[in-house]
Amino acid sequence: MQTTSIQALLFDVGGVILRTEDPAPREALAREYGMTRAELEKLVFASPAALAAERGEVDEPAVWDAIARTLRLSPPQLSAFREQFWAGDRVDTALLTFLAEARPRVRTGLLSNAWTRDLRALLCAYGAPADLLDRAVEVWLTSSMLGARKPDPRAFAAALEHLGVSAHQTVFVDDFVENVEGARRAGLVGVHFQNTAQTLDTLRRLLENRWSR
Repeated sequence: MQTTSIQALLFDVGGVILRTEDPAPREALAREYGMTRAELEKLVFASPAALAAERGEVDEPAVWDAIARTLRLSPPQLSAFREQFWAGDRVDTALLTFLAEARPRVRTGLLSNAWTRDLRALLCAYGAPADLLDRAVEVWLTSSMLGARKPDPRAFAAALEHLGVSAHQTVFVDDFVENVEGARRAGLVGVHFQNTAQTLDTLRRLLENRWSR
C-alpha cells in the first residue's frame, strides 16, 4: 500500500488511549479477593454479562450486578471494588495530541469494545481535557453502539462508513493482536500498540510521505 493513500486514523481506547499505568490497585484488589490480577480482569471484562454489554445486549449495571453476585458484595463493597479497579487507569494525552495535530489532514476516530456508548464522557471522567478530545476525535464508536465487537468485520465496516473512507486508506491501532489481525483481514493497515513511543514512531513513518507532499 502507498502511504500517500492514508486518509484516516482509527484508535482503540482501552489499553491504548486509556491504560492501566499503575497496576498496584488491581493487584491489591485481586489479593483481597483471593485471585490473580489476570483472574480479576477476566471476571470484569470476560464474563458473559460483560461480553453481552459490549455487544449492546445489556447495560453496564448488569455487568456490575453479576460481579456483585459472584463475589457476594454488598452495594458499598461493590462501589469500593469499582473505584479501586479503575484507580490505576490513566489517559494518554500524547496520543490524543497526535490525533489533534493529524486531524486537519486525516479523518480521526475511536473504535472500542466497550460497555459505554459515550466514550467522550468516559475519557473526561479520567481527566482528559474536553477541548483536546474535541480537537482530536471526529468519530466516536463503541461495540455496544454497533452491536458487534472487534475483530468482527462488521465493527470495522461500520467505522469506515462513519469515517467516509476506504479500508486501505485507514490505519487502525489496537493493543490486542487479534483485533489488529482482524483489521488487516478487513483491509485496514493494522498497527499493534505496544507503547506510546513505538506507536507514534510507526504512525509518523506511515504518514511521513503523505504529509511531506
